[in-house]
Amino acid sequence: MTTRIQRMTNRRVATGLVGTAAIWLGFPNDLAELPFLILLWPVTLTMLGLDASGKAAALRDGWLCGLAGGTAALYWLTLPVHNVCGLPWPLAIPCAIFIATCLSFANGLFSCAANTWRKHPPLLLALALALAWYLLEYVSARLLGFPWLSLAGALAPWPLLVQTADCLGAYATGGLWTLVALLCLVFFRDKRCLAAGLALAAGLLGYGAYRLEQTPFVSRPNGPQTMSALIVEGNIDQNQKWLPHFQQASLNAYIGLTRQGLANLGDDMPDKTGDKPLIVWPETALPFFFGHMPKYDDAVRELVASSGCPLLLGAPGLEIAPSGQRSVFNRAFLLAPRENRYLTLISYDKMRLVPFGEYLPNWLKLDFLQALLQGVGVYEEGKSDEPLRYAGRALGMLICYEGILPWLAEDRVRNGANILTDISNDAWFGGTPAARQHLYLTALRAVEQDRWLLRGTNTGISAVVDSRGRLAMRGGQFAAGTHYVRAVLLNTESPYSRFAPLIFPVALALFVALLIFGRKTDTGNKFNLQHQII
Repeated sequence: MTTRIQRMTNRRVATGLVGTAAIWLGFPNDLAELPFLILLWPVTLTMLGLDASGKAAALRDGWLCGLAGGTAALYWLTLPVHNVCGLPWPLAIPCAIFIATCLSFANGLFSCAANTWRKHPPLLLALALALAWYLLEYVSARLLGFPWLSLAGALAPWPLLVQTADCLGAYATGGLWTLVALLCLVFFRDKRCLAAGLALAAGLLGYGAYRLEQTPFVSRPNGPQTMSALIVEGNIDQNQKWLPHFQQASLNAYIGLTRQGLANLGDDMPDKTGDKPLIVWPETALPFFFGHMPKYDDAVRELVASSGCPLLLGAPGLEIAPSGQRSVFNRAFLLAPRENRYLTLISYDKMRLVPFGEYLPNWLKLDFLQALLQGVGVYEEGKSDEPLRYAGRALGMLICYEGILPWLAEDRVRNGANILTDISNDAWFGGTPAARQHLYLTALRAVEQDRWLLRGTNTGISAVVDSRGRLAMRGGQFAAGTHYVRAVLLNTESPYSRFAPLIFPVALALFVALLIFGRKTDTGNKFNLQHQII
């Protein structure tokens, strides 16, 4: 008996280690990018659930697997706490573990679901678990507000695999690939399951190939429905930019790089003001309250007037009420020239703020965490999601972390955005995989909404993503410079954009129907893990 228990324990440990490695290696990491390995993540969680002695054991094993893999994938969350707050590593590391702990509860629930429903026939069980994967990802994203480790986000470096996001969204696409993995790797001994899994995989790949072929890849498109942009990367050190005596240096760096970049365009620089490139400066490129610092503001306005180019820039925004109350926003300003050299200025305020980086939750206002609120302290949430419009362009604005939230891009496109624009600053996380993970999570918004996406950052990775999720331009990291890019303006409506509000309730109704009306076997699932291999 002891030997049998030990074998079962060893098998669960080995399965959990495979799942941990799948999460770490499936997402961009420090070793290698192997997106296909992410499909072993739901597979191992299912195996842990089917092999567990009960619901509590399944919940524990799935949670531990998600915790280990999530901590490995998100270790970079410790850097700002260590580098900015000055906490020693033994105190900084638990910060990443805390975030992974919260996210991994969905993994535990998934394994628990596999254990609970294991008496259902394999085909029905696989379908129910795939729906559960989608529902857990969607609900976790809404409730926790940090949907970083999504399965489709790991697959995004291979655009062929995520094209169904234009119909069903990224989370449902992750659910479909979960179904493929379960049918082909867990329940493959049932010929119907294997056949269904292979057919679904062929369908997903076929649709992906069709959509990519239907929209030929062009890195620098031309024509009346295109625009150009000059993305400027200042490569400003995060621990220096907010120092008062460094404000002038930051401004000079961005103005100098912009003028040099425009001069280098030469014959590529159009004559007509309306066709001149949009200059893009990243999130909080200006470390001061733009519009309230005349000695700095005038230099920015003069750049726009003399170049004739519109300028999109990130800076803190300040609003002062008649009562004297001050409100601070993480703001994107758009300055556009006019023939009489007067400037028009419109702005967008970030609507979804990052805990600890832009505000502190009321229950965790610890003194040492105040250092994370660099420069201006606590931001307030913006209220308007209207695009920033100029000369036929309608920029659907996303600031940094907002790019990973699908419903925000939906709102921008619904309000008329013909291109998505993301300004960001990943300098907090150094040379870790955070910037690559952030890039690919954001790229999914382009596929979902059938829009090109401009992404300008401080230290990289700046990029242009076409409407099929392919990188028309991908910059490097930690080198000050500029990128001249072109993008297409689109007004089409993707199926996902049209039907997004219906996907969750339909999936939930189908999931409930399967559980209520699904047939159970008397002997339990005959595809117990004792007979399975990966």
